[in-house]
Amino acid sequence: MASLKAISTAIESIDAKKEDLRKAFEVLQAHSFSLASFTLQWKDLDEYFNSIKSSIEERFKELESKESEADEELAMEESTPKIPESNGKQSHSVVVKKEEESEITPRPELKSFCIKMNGKGLRTYLIEHRKEQPLIRDEVAVAFKSSPDPAMLVLDAMQGFYPPNSKGDKDGELAAIRRTGILLLEQLTKFAPEISPQVKEKAKKLAVEWKGKVTTSGENPSEALAFLQLLAAYDLVSAFNVDELLDLLVQISRRKQAIDLCRALGFTEKIPDFIQKLTSKGKRLEAVKFVFAFELADKFPPVPILKTYIKESKKTAGEIRKKGNFSTQSQNEATAKEIAALKAVIKYIEEHNLDSQYPSENLSKRILQLEKQKAERKRPAATPAAKKPTGNKRPRFSPPAAYPKTMHGTTTIASVPQISHTQLQQQQQQHSSLLPDRVTPYLGSAPGPYGLTGQSSLGHYGSSSSGLYGVAGNPISYGGNLSPARSHLYSSDSNPPTGLYDRPYSYAAGYGLPPPQYRPPYYQ
Repeated sequence: MASLKAISTAIESIDAKKEDLRKAFEVLQAHSFSLASFTLQWKDLDEYFNSIKSSIEERFKELESKESEADEELAMEESTPKIPESNGKQSHSVVVKKEEESEITPRPELKSFCIKMNGKGLRTYLIEHRKEQPLIRDEVAVAFKSSPDPAMLVLDAMQGFYPPNSKGDKDGELAAIRRTGILLLEQLTKFAPEISPQVKEKAKKLAVEWKGKVTTSGENPSEALAFLQLLAAYDLVSAFNVDELLDLLVQISRRKQAIDLCRALGFTEKIPDFIQKLTSKGKRLEAVKFVFAFELADKFPPVPILKTYIKESKKTAGEIRKKGNFSTQSQNEATAKEIAALKAVIKYIEEHNLDSQYPSENLSKRILQLEKQKAERKRPAATPAAKKPTGNKRPRFSPPAAYPKTMHGTTTIASVPQISHTQLQQQQQQHSSLLPDRVTPYLGSAPGPYGLTGQSSLGHYGSSSSGLYGVAGNPISYGGNLSPARSHLYSSDSNPPTGLYDRPYSYAAGYGLPPPQYRPPYYQ
């Protein structure tokens, strides 16, 4: 696939981009003091991105492994004609229909390689044009007609299938060589040429060599597929143990070529045993595919097999979650596998009209449930609301603003900073300790610092104290003493009772008047 390189490059750049994001996050976090609810930590984002990265890398590996199948999957949309059998053996005389051959014209390059018996050149050309392989593959079988010995031509193209110190299917170049080799073997089987004894003996030696190198773990399925295709193309099945070949066929059972390859190898009579082998190895979905392909539903009812497959897939998903300590990554992986299993079963139910025996409605509901759970895991956790200050914490007060300067040395009461009652009492006690049992010598004089006489306020007697609370009253000086509302100083009507001089000195606390230290002379 052409986009794999771009995907790989993008994956490699994840760490660098994440580092840039971390730096940006630290800059943002430096300003978090202005957001009371900013509780997100970098480790939370780091874990989230690591989970996504692991998931992407896992999917990318799956994509790489499936790349070897992509071309074959597309090409098999136009299924290969079923090969008639006689006594379990392939009848090569009717593999290629004459009508199809007349409609396909191979490109000149293919004919040239075939005429010159250049097997390696043919393989290289197909690798270079692998994007066009779904179209080229049918041309190859027709181009073989131009070759003096198609069987030998293909055998030459098989060189390099097992290079020394290879990484198997994980090696991109080697995987391309193997895919192309499988394509040539498939088309040779389809063309069914006459094979000379000498060429067949060479093919047998190559098959024995490959048999010893095929991995039985299923890690490199293209090896098993190519080996079995080699046996089918050169009619070499009788030279090997059938049970061993069936074990290899299990590895490639999920591939679309498996059905036709099984027929080409002459294994039709072995299919019932093969289906049991698949179910015993947990490949129940593949078993159902062979049940329908060889019309064995009466002997192997597909619905119980599908139900068991769903139960096993759910159990496997639970094991994945548990093994991953129920991390987000493990839960997503388990969910993806379970959803894939459910969709595969629904596809079989729809294709083979099994809904009356196994309704797919509950399976669809389960898919919606799993997708909803996955979507909820992607949502960020809700940010906690800012907490209100609790009981014993004292609110923070900002310092009082500078005392305003006024015109002609006067200040309006409304502009005076408000002082609490407790502060006024403390200041009152301080001054009363300096001048005990005394009041200001003059009614219009305010005490200064350390008990000294302050600036006279007699000039302000003409003003009214109205405006403080919207009620007209006696003029008030900055010394905090009451002033008569008349022009003369001592009026018999306004003399206060003698109890006035027995009370502690006050600065009209509670009316928002400034204490002595806020008087205008100190700020002008």
